Formats: sequence, C-alpha cells, structure tokens
Amino acid sequence: MPISREYARSLFADLTQNAPVPLDPDELLHMPRLRQHGHVFFGDIAVRCYKHKARLTYDERDIRAAGRAFADMEVDLDDVVDVQLPAFRDLPERDPEEWHRPNWRRQLVSWMFARAQTQLLEQGRHYDAWGSWRNIGANGLPGELTWEEFIASSSKARHLQNIAGTRPLQLLTWSGETWLLPRAYVDLLDRWERRQDELVARARLCSSCGEQGPYWGG
Repeated sequence: MPISREYARSLFADLTQNAPVPLDPDELLHMPRLRQHGHVFFGDIAVRCYKHKARLTYDERDIRAAGRAFADMEVDLDDVVDVQLPAFRDLPERDPEEWHRPNWRRQLVSWMFARAQTQLLEQGRHYDAWGSWRNIGANGLPGELTWEEFIASSSKARHLQNIAGTRPLQLLTWSGETWLLPRAYVDLLDRWERRQDELVARARLCSSCGEQGPYWGG
C-alpha cells in the first residue's frame, strides 16, 4: 500500500524508537542520494521510493519490515573494534571515481578535518590555514578541535551527523589511542557500502547496450 513520506517517517520512528542503533527517520523526508538509485538507506537496508499519482511515496510493507529489522537488531555496545580511520587526503590526491563511492570511514575523517580547518579560519588564523589543523591531537581529533566542539558543530547540519540513515557520532568513542565503534555497527556500515555500490552500479547500467556510465551523484 502506498503511503506518504510523512506517514512513512512517523511509522518508522515509532517502530524504531527503542532500536539500539541511533537512526534519523527524517531521511525518509529528505531522501538523500535518491536520484542515484531510487532508495533511501538505513544501514544496509534499502527502502525503495515510488512515484504514485505524481507524488513520491513508500510501500508501507517496506517501512514496517525495515522498522522491525532495526527494532530486533542486537548490538553489544561493549563489543567494540578499532575503526581504523584513513589519513587526510588533499583534493588533488583524490581519484574522482573513488571519491564518489560510499566510504563511511573516509566520511567520518572528512567531518573531523573540515571542522578543524573551519575552526582555525573562524579564529582569523588564515596564515595557518594549511598547516597545524592537520595534526592529530591527543584526543584523536585534528588541530585544536575538542570533542565537545565537534559534536556541537555537527549538530547544526544533518549531513554532518548521518551516514546511511544512522548517527555514528552517538556511538563513536576515543580509547586514548584509537577510535572505537560497536562491532555490529561497523559490520552494518560495511554492508551498506557494498549494498550502495550494488544499487548504483545497477542504476548506471544501460538497458540497451549493457554498458555502465560514469559514477555520479553526491
């Protein structure tokens, strides 16, 4: 049964209110990257969006199935693993094809470094804009960024909180040496990367010639 985005959001929020993984039901309203493959992701679960009477809708069965999956999910918050975040890379060093592919570890790193650089510029220290803000401090964050400042800045924008419809910063912790996340959550995001790539590859496939077009989207 087709349902509106608003009802889908309300239903999913109700079903997942006690889910162990922090979720953002508003993804069903904003539908990030929808044009890439026609789905909205929560972890590795892809919820398809449909056009019904000129309106974007969801199938209620899909919403209920996704909600039940997260409500029943078991995540041991004490069973954590090193997420092994990659090093910072300048724009000229990036492969455009690689950069558009889903990579949640790289996304976390980009949030951290972007905020560290912005903080330095806000302080009027433009002369050092390409210097010390890259250095990792004892708290695991670059530059002079503190965890409290990082969380406060991230809370101002949805795209700085969400990966695959989940909120990793609510689960991320610093051990004093490495960044840690629950093992089950890391596995979930790794599966999301593969599933997202599969759907995008399918969407890129030319129905007439069988060839794939370039990787596109944001």
